[in-house]
Amino acid sequence: MDGHRWFRYSAVAALALCWVTIILGGNVIATNSGLGCTGWPLCYGGWNLFPSLNGATGIEWTHRVAAFFLAVSILIMTTFALSFERSRPAFVRLSVASLALVVLLALLGGAVVDSGLDIELVLLHFGVATILFGVLLVLALLANWKNIPKRWKEWAHRASESAPDPSVPDEASSSSGPVPASTGPPRPARS
Repeated sequence: MDGHRWFRYSAVAALALCWVTIILGGNVIATNSGLGCTGWPLCYGGWNLFPSLNGATGIEWTHRVAAFFLAVSILIMTTFALSFERSRPAFVRLSVASLALVVLLALLGGAVVDSGLDIELVLLHFGVATILFGVLLVLALLANWKNIPKRWKEWAHRASESAPDPSVPDEASSSSGPVPASTGPPRPARS
C-alpha cells in the first residue's frame, strides 16, 4: 500500500476519534463528571491505569482514554504526513497543526481538572477541540478528495449554488425579443 493511502486512512481515523472524544467530553459535562478523576493524567494519582469505572469516574476515564487514542492517531497521521506527503505542504502543515492542537488540548484538560472545572478553561478546552475537529475535517476531505464519488461532489456543488430569487425577473423573460435557440455560429440554409 502506498504512503498516501496510509495518510488518507489515518486522517479519517483521526477525524472519527476526534468526533468520539468530543461526544464523550460532552457526556462528561452533561453528567457533571468532570471531577470523576481528581488527578491528571491518571485517576487519583499513582499509576492506576484501570480505576473503578463506575459513575463519574468511568465517564471521565472513558473520555481520557478516547483522548489518548486520538493523540496517538494524530501522531501517526503526522508521521505519515512527514514521511509521505512532503510534496503536499498543506497536508504537512495541517497535520503538524493538529498535533500541536491535541497537545494543547491535553494540557488544557489537565488545567481544567486542576482548577476544579474553572468555566473559562472548560470553554477554552471545548473551543480548541472544535478547532481541532475543523482542521481534521478539512485535512480528511483534502486527503480523500480524489476518492470521493463524483456524484457526491456534484451534489455538494449544486447544494452550494444559490437558488434563483423569485422576486428578480429572469433575464430571458425580461429581454426585449425572442431568446435565441442557439448561441453557436449560424448554419447555412438547406435547399
